[in-house]
Amino acid sequence: MFARRRYIMTPREYNWNHSYINGLVFVILLLTSSVEIIADNVNITEGGSSQEINCTLYRSCTQCTGAHSGCSWLIEKQICLNSNQILSGKFIVDTKESCPAYAVTYDGYSLQVTVSNIEAKSVKTFFNVSPNIGCEIENATYNASIDNGVITCNWEDKKTIPIEKQRTTKANPLFIFYFSIVVNNVRLQFDNPRDHYISYHGWTCPKENCTISFWESDSKKYYCKWCLKNDSCKITAEQLNSCDIRNAVNNEKWKDGAPPSTIEVRSPDVAIESFKPDVLLFHRNTPTVVSITVKNHRFLAEGRLTTVTLAGQSCDESVTVDDKTVNCTVSCLKEVKEGPVVIEYAGITSVLRLKSAQKFRFVEPKFTDVSPSCVPFTGGTRIELIGENLNTTTDLQVFFRNIMTKVMCDIVELKHDRIVCVTSPHTDEQKSGPLQIVFEKNSIGKFYKKKMFTYVNEPTVLDGQVFEGLASGDVSLTVRGEFECTENQQMYVDYNGTRYYGNCMVRNNSNSTMDCWPPKLDDPGQMTSLSLGFRVDLAGKVVNFPQQTPYLLHPDPVYTDFEVFDGTVVRVEGVFPDLLQRRRPNGSYIFEVTYRGDELDDDERFTMINVTENYIECRSSFDTSVADILEIAITVDKQVKRTVVQRRHRRYYAIVRLMSPQHVIGGISALLICVFALIFCVKKIMNSSKQHMDKRYIGELRNITAGIDDTTDYLLNSNTGKRPKTRH
Repeated sequence: MFARRRYIMTPREYNWNHSYINGLVFVILLLTSSVEIIADNVNITEGGSSQEINCTLYRSCTQCTGAHSGCSWLIEKQICLNSNQILSGKFIVDTKESCPAYAVTYDGYSLQVTVSNIEAKSVKTFFNVSPNIGCEIENATYNASIDNGVITCNWEDKKTIPIEKQRTTKANPLFIFYFSIVVNNVRLQFDNPRDHYISYHGWTCPKENCTISFWESDSKKYYCKWCLKNDSCKITAEQLNSCDIRNAVNNEKWKDGAPPSTIEVRSPDVAIESFKPDVLLFHRNTPTVVSITVKNHRFLAEGRLTTVTLAGQSCDESVTVDDKTVNCTVSCLKEVKEGPVVIEYAGITSVLRLKSAQKFRFVEPKFTDVSPSCVPFTGGTRIELIGENLNTTTDLQVFFRNIMTKVMCDIVELKHDRIVCVTSPHTDEQKSGPLQIVFEKNSIGKFYKKKMFTYVNEPTVLDGQVFEGLASGDVSLTVRGEFECTENQQMYVDYNGTRYYGNCMVRNNSNSTMDCWPPKLDDPGQMTSLSLGFRVDLAGKVVNFPQQTPYLLHPDPVYTDFEVFDGTVVRVEGVFPDLLQRRRPNGSYIFEVTYRGDELDDDERFTMINVTENYIECRSSFDTSVADILEIAITVDKQVKRTVVQRRHRRYYAIVRLMSPQHVIGGISALLICVFALIFCVKKIMNSSKQHMDKRYIGELRNITAGIDDTTDYLLNSNTGKRPKTRH
């Protein structure tokens, strides 16, 4: 028997530890909402990435040094601090590799804790410099010693468990104790929380087959040990002492003698791993089995009643298949819903509950599109029905209009968002209608009515038609046949070893008529017969249908000039192929001739009279004469491009046009105006010149008169023999 020794802290040591614990409790409680602990892992979340890491939240050396480069582990205080906060200390660890690790062993007589990395400088110094070592088990203190990195705790289980309490429990009683190693009044922080627990059997229990789980909630931490029964060991999950429940902050044990009535198990060691299927139709005619995989299911199921609910829907029957599989049979549901899978293991005194992280869904299939919506009667067309939740069951059928008709297609591909099937031949007289998709033998029948589904004939071109055109492609073709639901219509002709394509378009008001615009080809010089065919897209396939009837290619018309007869008849000279000489069924010609007026919008159409090989004749359809026109415009088959034809002897008629009465009168009037203006200008110039000459004559006369007066005075003075006086 080992002596029990209690350590009494000094007031200074007590105040430091008390302040430290209170501060740590305050920090943990303050951040409880942002700390999630699952099994052995601690995940810390803070308000933002820009905030400084709070190193004090890490509970072990490896968590501290492995979580953030700015944290360091202070061994002497067993606390994690920001590196810049540690001003001094002999026992500091900065890297995860230098952390001490602890391995706990228990042989029924003593507890031993082996310290790894004991040779690391800081670790070795901490344990060898006057260490004061002890151990605490359920708040009782025992002696401990260290030798070569092995700490031995001298514990006697009989003193911890009174004999009378051992005998009150049935066979193989189980007791779970919480212990700590205390060095210099500081508890060592183990990396694995399980190492703080000792499970003790009151009686001998060989061949023990158990599983251990540890997890923490927001306020509590759980350590449970569940075992299977055998002949020698009667411990089961129903044991009153199978779970140790403590306060997550101060390790205070659950005070109530009995465990809570329901324990939410959130340990990765005992958990719902998967279930299949994970989605079902909310309404079904037949029950469906859902297979659920539970890790260590057998330890909780033994001796307990197992019940399963899927998204709140109870299973009719739950059957354990093997050590980790539970089959759950679920019938129809009256609503669409989703939620977790919950398994409850009910014993005499408590219920263990597992909840899946993944949600189970009861859904309703939806359809948003069908493509293509037109298919041939002959069948064999691949169609896609687009939607949601379409692969919840493989038991489905697609019908046209209703389930009284035959199945319209065979399913070849089934996905969450699409059903792909190949149509069967359709012989019903009904050509158009909705689709009905039936799941699980009519448990759910969904109509898709947004887009009607239509059966059509294969595209064809009627026999007995003549197709001919010009090398320029200016003459369009009218093609009669069956073109319903076709797209990208084209015609093609083979010319000099090359296939040329022209565009076509089905008329809006008729699926039996298609207009085509032939390709532009080199002028053949004479009529040439070419191979002709058509191609269209129908239900995602390209359909080619070559024709026995050839395409007759004519050379383009040649326009020389034109002349006007009797003021109303216009004859255009040139060369015109046979195609243009024939009238249409309505009696009109392909040509259209217009008179180009003085303004762009002043064109007037002529009435075609006759077309021959060498000329076109047309008549003015308005009352005024066209004898003086110089240009006309010709179009073929309503083409956008117009060919401008000049009149013969254009210069002559231009002069004649200028000599018309209105032009002559206008010219004379302009001439008279110019003459009068010239006379007026000349008269004005002459008057101005006369005035200028008069002014000049008067000036010169004045100068002459002034000169005569001066000479007389000089002569008079010379007779007297005196010089004339100078005037001042």
